[in-house]
Amino acid sequence: MPPETIQKIVPRQIEPVLRRALETFRIVVLSGPRQSGKSTLARQIAASGKPLTLAGKPLTLAGKPLTLAGKPVTLGQSFLSLDEAVLVELAREDPLGFISGRNRPTVIDEVQRGGDDLVRAIKLAVDADPSPGQFLLTGSAGFLHVPVLSESLAGRAVFFELAPLSEVEICGQSDGLLAQLLSDTGGCLEQLLGASYAPLDRFQYAERVCRGGYPEVLSLSDTDRQLWFQSYVHALVTRDIVELTGARRSSELPRLLRAVSARTAGELVMQDLHRDMGFGSIETTADYLSYLEMTHLVCRLDGWASSAPTRAKRRPKVHVTDSGLAAAMLGVAAETLSDPETHERGQLHESFVFSELHRQAQAVAPELRFCHYRDSLGREIDLLIEHPDGRLIAVEVKASATVRPTDAKSLAWLRDQIGDRFEIGIVLYTGQQPHRLKDRIAALPMSCLWDL
Repeated sequence: MPPETIQKIVPRQIEPVLRRALETFRIVVLSGPRQSGKSTLARQIAASGKPLTLAGKPLTLAGKPLTLAGKPVTLGQSFLSLDEAVLVELAREDPLGFISGRNRPTVIDEVQRGGDDLVRAIKLAVDADPSPGQFLLTGSAGFLHVPVLSESLAGRAVFFELAPLSEVEICGQSDGLLAQLLSDTGGCLEQLLGASYAPLDRFQYAERVCRGGYPEVLSLSDTDRQLWFQSYVHALVTRDIVELTGARRSSELPRLLRAVSARTAGELVMQDLHRDMGFGSIETTADYLSYLEMTHLVCRLDGWASSAPTRAKRRPKVHVTDSGLAAAMLGVAAETLSDPETHERGQLHESFVFSELHRQAQAVAPELRFCHYRDSLGREIDLLIEHPDGRLIAVEVKASATVRPTDAKSLAWLRDQIGDRFEIGIVLYTGQQPHRLKDRIAALPMSCLWDL
């Protein structure tokens, strides 16, 4: 679906997951970067209301749920945005009074701005009333990593992440590649090999990579999108990061984000990053990188090694969490990125694939672990998706429109090393035809991520 036809509000795959969580747990926490759609989703959940109950059971009339004009009668819910200065002041001055007497679930948007006292008041409230669905809290900073918050709500809350839109959501699909693989790995591979795909060319792929998934940029031109991202980063740095951390060199954070964007999908070597930034100490560089991670702009991808002795290097990779943001920070537009000679081509496509699969996982299997592999003999695998029981889905990303059996060399090696734990290996590339490369390993067009 072309970006210009997308409606303002796009259904989010994680919404039913959040609704189920509110039926079971006292507190649900939803974090993610600013402008990813958290407030919109939280408002939708708040607006839907909660059925009237008595002694924990829905009220009925003649054995049927109470309705009005054909719709269930519900309790109104409270939506409180701490982006509003008046509400922030109230929350900080009298946190217990701020949350008392409100309908449940109470939705508090950007809860980290209320500080530790507000979180402690929420903890006391749910300890006094342990019924589910008490609070839905959203935040643009990772709740467990905000310096001003010491209360973790351990045992009382469940945590979810809302990233910018996935391609599955943008295109209006019911699910994507990851859900298909999790439902039936072996059978799904045969279906994928027998499927036909939209004939996207390298420029059309580059457009998607450079656009990313932030809702506000979907229909913007390259020039306007670049301006939006610059303003977005400036606002995030000057407000959220400074407010939460007191960072004294906040003006350097956009430069740090550009440096990380130049390394996206590459190994994180802190000494190299520190040398390029010129901060006083490597600890300062590490702290400022953690601020970008805290606000969901950057994430680390751990190295993987099996339990058996290996030559694996455990150094993490670093990804900018949205390929559109990374492209904007590097000043790369679709026309440039579609040129096979462009230096950033491979790494931006890899970050795009990582982000897409990670966003799909948040809605269908948040328990999956994402990592990568590299060893001292030069074997590398871009992305490993590990089940809790140790089974693996292995993914290689190629920005080229051609694929060869040698592109699956590392995947085949891993398959032979771990046997049945290796479920499937996929080489994603920008060509148009699927190919079987080896046993349990296939090359598929990158569009199979969302075009099923």
